[in-house]
Amino acid sequence: MFKKIQTSVGEVLDFPPDVVGEGPKITIIGRKQIVVENYNSILNFSEEEIRLETAEGDIYFRGKGLMLKVILATELQIEGELTSFSFGGGEMK
Repeated sequence: MFKKIQTSVGEVLDFPPDVVGEGPKITIIGRKQIVVENYNSILNFSEEEIRLETAEGDIYFRGKGLMLKVILATELQIEGELTSFSFGGGEMK
């Protein structure tokens, strides 16, 4: 029930989806820093790849020297040299 109210209020007040939704918000600063909000879990991580589960599917970050610098319940920060990322297999650069 709360989800219905939350969506309705968001639609009425014209909030962007990342404010009222459960989908991920990804902020990439250059090629060295990534902040991901609203992730569900960390499925895999190494220096070459970090895979996250979100409400909208898996997200893959690929690069060199990737590190999880900050891990909070709903937000994490990745640092390293980002070379690409993809959503559930469809690569975006």
